[in-house]
Amino acid sequence: MSGAPDPEFVSLVRARRLAAATADGFRRGPDAPGVYLFKTAAGEVVYVGKARSLRRRVLDHLRARIEKDGSIVAQSASVEFAPTATEREALLLEASLVKQYQPPLNVLLKDDRSYPYLAIDTTEEFPRILFVRRPRRRAGLLLFGPYTSAREARSVARLLGDLCRLRRCVRLPKAACLYYHLGVCSAPCIGAIDADGYRRDLDRAAEVLRGRVASVRPSVEEEMRAAAARQEFERAGLLRDALAGLDALGERQSVIGRGSGRADVLAVAYPNDPSTLRIAVGVVGVEDGEVRHTEPHLVAFPADDLPEPAELLRQFLVQFYGGRIDLPERVYVAGARPAGIDATLDELFGERGIDVQFRPTGRYAALARLAERLARATVDQVVPRIAPREVLAALQSLLELPTIPNRIEGTDISLFQGYEAVGSLVVFERGAPKRSEYRRFRIRTVPGTNDFAMIAEVVRRRYVRQLTEEEPLPDLLVVDGGAGQLSAALSSLSALGLADRIPAIGLAKREEEVYRSDRTEPMRPNPNAPAMLLLRAVRDEAHRFAVTYHRTRRRIRLREEFEATGTGSETGPEEPERDRARRRSA
Repeated sequence: MSGAPDPEFVSLVRARRLAAATADGFRRGPDAPGVYLFKTAAGEVVYVGKARSLRRRVLDHLRARIEKDGSIVAQSASVEFAPTATEREALLLEASLVKQYQPPLNVLLKDDRSYPYLAIDTTEEFPRILFVRRPRRRAGLLLFGPYTSAREARSVARLLGDLCRLRRCVRLPKAACLYYHLGVCSAPCIGAIDADGYRRDLDRAAEVLRGRVASVRPSVEEEMRAAAARQEFERAGLLRDALAGLDALGERQSVIGRGSGRADVLAVAYPNDPSTLRIAVGVVGVEDGEVRHTEPHLVAFPADDLPEPAELLRQFLVQFYGGRIDLPERVYVAGARPAGIDATLDELFGERGIDVQFRPTGRYAALARLAERLARATVDQVVPRIAPREVLAALQSLLELPTIPNRIEGTDISLFQGYEAVGSLVVFERGAPKRSEYRRFRIRTVPGTNDFAMIAEVVRRRYVRQLTEEEPLPDLLVVDGGAGQLSAALSSLSALGLADRIPAIGLAKREEEVYRSDRTEPMRPNPNAPAMLLLRAVRDEAHRFAVTYHRTRRRIRLREEFEATGTGSETGPEEPERDRARRRSA
């Protein structure tokens, strides 16, 4: 294997470079919590901020509502997004990145304060929950956190101390203290509980601190009911309050946590839009358990040649790590191990002793999800600059069509238990939906749940009208379904003499298989290829349009039945029978 990238393969570049090259540095962000970074053209971070909705917050900056916003935008050339699962993670990630980059326009969070942790020293005979800021990692010390504030950490320690009746005293007293008399300490100091019983209570508290609230909740509920039955209402009330507070402890942190050394976490995101010919790779750098940087990369690819996962990953690893001296100790890659990647891993990392793991578990699985959100946000923000004709040409080649499919029509059926069956037909021109030509159909001639016959009716009615009114015919018809649905559509086209004029395919949802009349077996192309993304877009739009119309028809039917029933109750006792007869006849 050569260490240099293949010349025909476009190199992966940092997202900000592409944004600068396309003059599209300030893009709309995702409508999700996370962190945003304003950067200069040289890649220096000017400002780091967090938001409940990245899209709305960045728009506020771009509108320059205050003088500081104007300064941020004036000094920046692009903005990058790092979406998180929750606002809490966004808060922790923002603080970590501000301390790492020290951006000039950030005022807060530049000091060396650290987040508080809770710890349990298992070397003690009767351990207690400790509040620590800069824990020294050593054998026997269990660390939990971090927490966003000291008040939160102390509140958790107090809650679990009361719930599990753990020791509070720094030194074991010779007599029972006030906590024992209040019922919130099991008093191991006077032998009121043995070591095994105390250890069980401690293990229950540790399970909660690890985020496994569901395993503890049933026992707490049972204990609360038992206390109420014994008329120990103070204890029952405390357990009730503890149950209300357990939900807040179930959220585990994936931004800052335990760990040592340096690690990189990678994830790949393919486009959802058929005209976005970009793939993103998100890199999350971790040092001593803390996220230190996020770095998205993009690669362009031709519409008819989507790179295989192994080749894409090989190119990225060679370009990103090939010339570097300071390498991380571990590399984690989200997803399965691609076939044929082992040779590249051995050449890059084998002699340096760097461990590369796929599908990481534990905390690094949470970091892998952070990298996936970073890559997804990056590829979704790319504004398509390439004309869709390249994608249409790739679709023509894939399906062996006689002409470029400039006009594509898609159809689907929606019904529920045989009632209110409807059909839809959507139109795409040059790869984009043309909603003014969408059509919907109420199924008239097919009773029950015969999906095939319904497809045949919709196709027949659609193209009888197109022929009568001399409207344009599609270059491709996409039917939502498999071989049966496609055969039904082709039967209607043949009856109208259009089988040779309108190519038709079926696209099944589960495996994204393409059914063609000239093949006995379905095609299984790469579902992430731009041509397939276009077919999926047509199929999904037809499904959405059909389901929307079906729900509308059901609402109308339910309202009519309700009004009929209401009228009967007002006009007399004989009216309900007439209503039932009318519904039976309908």
